[in-house]
Amino acid sequence: MMRAILCSFVLVMLLSGDAAQSTKRAKVALYNGGPQHTGVYDTKPLMELKGLKWKFETEGDVTSPPLVHDGIVYFGDWEGYAYAVDVEGGKEKWRFMAGKAVPGPPTIYREHAYFGSREGYFYALDLETGKVKWRFETDGVKLEKDGSVCFPPLIKDGIAYFTSHDKHLYAVDIVSSELKYKYEAENGMCCSPSMMDETLFISDWNGNVYAMDIETGQKKWRFKAGKKIYHAPAISDGVAYCCSYDHFAYAIDAATGKEVWKFEADDKISADPAVYDGMVYFNTSNSHLFALDAKTGKRIWDVKKDGKVWAKPAISGGVVYFGSGDCHLYALDAKTGVEKWRFEADDMVCNPTVYDGMVFFGSGKSLYALE
Repeated sequence: MMRAILCSFVLVMLLSGDAAQSTKRAKVALYNGGPQHTGVYDTKPLMELKGLKWKFETEGDVTSPPLVHDGIVYFGDWEGYAYAVDVEGGKEKWRFMAGKAVPGPPTIYREHAYFGSREGYFYALDLETGKVKWRFETDGVKLEKDGSVCFPPLIKDGIAYFTSHDKHLYAVDIVSSELKYKYEAENGMCCSPSMMDETLFISDWNGNVYAMDIETGQKKWRFKAGKKIYHAPAISDGVAYCCSYDHFAYAIDAATGKEVWKFEADDKISADPAVYDGMVYFNTSNSHLFALDAKTGKRIWDVKKDGKVWAKPAISGGVVYFGSGDCHLYALDAKTGVEKWRFEADDMVCNPTVYDGMVFFGSGKSLYALE
């Protein structure tokens, strides 16, 4: 149960259109399908499973969605470590101790990795050495309260945007580490902002989705769900898709904040949805994966597995990859839900990432690489 709760903190978001992971020529590395958080990885999918390529043992549970950049996998664990590991052999390049849990991966921008921890600090690390360039202190730390920064920032035009359990959205200059602005929400936040045009989207534990002017930090609109929303919405074709603990998946007009449709599932939904080719995909806490029509919210197919889990599906090349509480990673046809293959891990499977014909995911105190 505890590991299922840990997975609920983890999922993801950042900067480059619908591109997912970066190429070797890119200066920014993203996860969760870019700033719109579609969960679509524009890379070679793993269509046929050969098996386990390697497994890297960690100090704590790995619920972090891995981030791959220039042949290195970056991720965190719940003992407070951030890791950099070689893609091909699973050999450690460096590790950094952040003091408390690192639930998410970094955002990589040029020569630095940017991430937060549950100690309430936001870090900039040298990409090659893992050494600290600077550290930003949240209000939660200053006031001796919970200032956890669980998810990586959105970075745009030299500014890092991230949220904290202390209720704030922060905008911080990535060169000077100086605060540009902050915005206080109704309750704590555990999300990485998503973005469409010049609008940021965030969510809080009161069930609010906020649309914010990225330049000024002023609120444009607010949408209210029945219970908490952990993650910022996925944005596609002018619609913001989000999921809530109230058992509903919502489609919201991204320009106005008006509800387009909602769909009731059979359990709470902690993870954010993925959006691909006119369909919306999400996983409930009881390992029930739904595929809906993005325009109408009508169910197209669903697959039910065993166990408790909170993890977002990843999509690449028409294949949906999702982790389950039954210790399996599944690969399904995105259109039909027909299973292509499955892999059994040692523990509950959290938040897969697809990169160049490989799939990476955390399970217990290990990071797995499949080929």
